[in-house]
Amino acid sequence: MKTRVVIADDHKILRQSLFILLQQEDDIEVVGEAGSGQEAMDAIGRLQPDIAILDISLPQLSGLDVAAHLRREAPDVRVIILTMHKSEEFVARAFREKVQGYVLKDNALEELLKAIRVVRAGGTYVSPDIAGAIVAGFVENYSQTRERDIISPREREIVELLAGGQSNRQIAQLLTLSLKTVETHRANIMHKLGLRGMRDLVLYAVRNHIIEP
Repeated sequence: MKTRVVIADDHKILRQSLFILLQQEDDIEVVGEAGSGQEAMDAIGRLQPDIAILDISLPQLSGLDVAAHLRREAPDVRVIILTMHKSEEFVARAFREKVQGYVLKDNALEELLKAIRVVRAGGTYVSPDIAGAIVAGFVENYSQTRERDIISPREREIVELLAGGQSNRQIAQLLTLSLKTVETHRANIMHKLGLRGMRDLVLYAVRNHIIEP
């Protein structure tokens, strides 16, 4: 059975090149094309392909907006993002929307066929050029998670109050603790997290979403 594909990209020449490439394969059929996010939504809804290949920078609705819609409304349609964007921000958002593939246009002709087959088989495909960014993001998130685990819920509460501008005495009153207890908690927090002063504590609180910047 052929894998049914819709291609959405606002660059007509690239879209046509991909159409020709994919149609040469015995196991792939391009059933639709789109030049905008709205056209992509309409085509996917009408044609129900196995895979939607989406550029991020589509007019009207971005490829990531379309992916978010499909995640909610058509979860059986697998999504491959085809883009020039290499930044961690775009990669992270794409995978938050549960896309199954992320291919860079620099390598589209070489990688897209492989990506389609990997995704169709239930796997996830990522261009090697951005795999390092994904690993780096995972390591950073894991590190931050471990940091959050280091401090207790009470210490986290005190971090929030300190970063919000409350003094030791005010915190003691708010939490019905002795001043000495608050001072001990504060000293332990600074030691555990390796913080040198209030500036470091506030940055830690923002970075770990304890307070909003």
